[in-house]
Amino acid sequence: MNEPGKRIKESRLKQGWTQEDLAEHAKVNLRTIQRIENNETTPRRKTLDLLFDVLGIDGIEPEKTPLNKYVLWSAFLTVLIFVGTFLGWTRRFKMFVDGERTYRTFTGWSGYTFFNDYHLQNWLLSITSISLGLIVVANSLGLIKNKMKYILAQLVCLILYLAGVLGWSTRQALEWRPGLFLIIVATIFLVVAYRKNGAKAGANK
Repeated sequence: MNEPGKRIKESRLKQGWTQEDLAEHAKVNLRTIQRIENNETTPRRKTLDLLFDVLGIDGIEPEKTPLNKYVLWSAFLTVLIFVGTFLGWTRRFKMFVDGERTYRTFTGWSGYTFFNDYHLQNWLLSITSISLGLIVVANSLGLIKNKMKYILAQLVCLILYLAGVLGWSTRQALEWRPGLFLIIVATIFLVVAYRKNGAKAGANK
């Protein structure tokens, strides 16, 4: 399909009009017409309709927006993180009941771990992980620019939490559950996707 700017310019010249003539007939700003014909901007649909109608050009079908795999992938990983916060993260021995061992399971919204005698609440890691996902999704949609410092801060939270879980599990009967693995894997993939997209965007400049 020919570029709209090229079609508009060709039709205008066939009618012997200057850009000023076209601007007057279509009630469109002269500078806008100049930018469209030079392919310096993507014109709004309403502007194209005005110009095409005056020049007698058949309308064009709106271009289909290509599927953004980065948006889908980052959104999918963010959903996985959200789901993972409601699954079990760790399981700790509680007591014996009738000779049977009983356990208490902590999710992303309950429980904690220790790091150098400090309590690290699970809900804090859940919030930072979800925030990381939302930042990456917003970046994939072009709503925000590079936020690597925030992502690094959230990675520090994850690393401190994992260090606490590893240290605690070596001292007590603490078991890892699927929810925590889901958070870790999804977070790693999110950061990798974010870095790859940033590198791709930098190469396209």
